[in-house]
Amino acid sequence: MTLGPDKTTCATELREAMRAQLDTMDPPQGGNVDNPQVKPNFDALGDGVWRILTQDAETISAAAQDPTFWAFLAALRTEVEQLRAFDAGLRTAFAAWDPTLPASGATLKAAIAALTVPASTPAAPTSLNGRIR
Repeated sequence: MTLGPDKTTCATELREAMRAQLDTMDPPQGGNVDNPQVKPNFDALGDGVWRILTQDAETISAAAQDPTFWAFLAALRTEVEQLRAFDAGLRTAFAAWDPTLPASGATLKAAIAALTVPASTPAAPTSLNGRIR
């Protein structure tokens, strides 16, 4: 369930939680939450909760909540480092190449072939499981 674009979901959840609580009384009193005079109170509470969660709260993500996401970031970092090493190897190989020397082409080819090709990028996670604090 999402929070929705406004207080409606929060107000409904609060109203239904209170209904369930009041229905434990003898006799059950859950129907009181449907009183038109009570609805504005739940709407105000729902609005407060909705604003806390959507405007005031800070969302965080850490390895404990999102191991897949953080493993993906670590793999990307490794790939970037591999790309940098590959680039440095290419620059070194071409810097050592002398097109006027016949054997230099074979040396260039061997130097390029010896480079480690970076791993492929892993699939990105499709969701994030953060935490609100």
